[in-house]
Amino acid sequence: MIDFRLSIRIIAFMTYNPYDHYFKQAKKSGYKARSAFKLEEIDKKYKIFDKNVKTVMDIGCSPGSWLQYASDAMKKNRIKNPLVVGFDIKPATVEIPDVHRYVQDIQDTEAVEKIMAGHGVEKCDAIISDMAPNTIGFKDIDAIRSIELLRTTLPLYEKFLKEGGKAVIKIFMWPGFEEFLSEFRKLVGSKNVKTFKPQATRKESKETYIVKF
Repeated sequence: MIDFRLSIRIIAFMTYNPYDHYFKQAKKSGYKARSAFKLEEIDKKYKIFDKNVKTVMDIGCSPGSWLQYASDAMKKNRIKNPLVVGFDIKPATVEIPDVHRYVQDIQDTEAVEKIMAGHGVEKCDAIISDMAPNTIGFKDIDAIRSIELLRTTLPLYEKFLKEGGKAVIKIFMWPGFEEFLSEFRKLVGSKNVKTFKPQATRKESKETYIVKF
């Protein structure tokens, strides 16, 4: 008997190309990762980085491509004194004026609050997150870990996202997806909250994005 699930996985592996168009374009543009183009697509569609966005929090910022894009977007809008603050348990190796990177577990909300207070920030105009846990290959376990990690970030949106602020959150369409989306909508309001899968995301991926615009 043919195992069709195995066949699909083999086909996906054979067609997977880590050095595709977006990878090459990221290298050419100086971005740390192809994920910058996902944020670019989202920004173009939903106008995330408009002229009102001056302060941005990046949750799970390593390796730094979203920090780079956020900084570039605000420069294009000629924002005076822009501020991007990124948090990750891994270092983000980008050196950009007005971009501040911290090796900090975001689950320690008290520490995050102290850092933001040090920058004189009470509320952010936008919070972006391309964060994901390390996967182990077991779908159910990976799904649980992914959703639970995202749930730990909800207090940050409640604390720091200003009313009418923007948000972009990477999420996988695994079990728990609908429940998290519902929780997020209850927290920030259901108006102007959509899901969107950029073209820069690989077709076989379950990855999508929650966008508040």
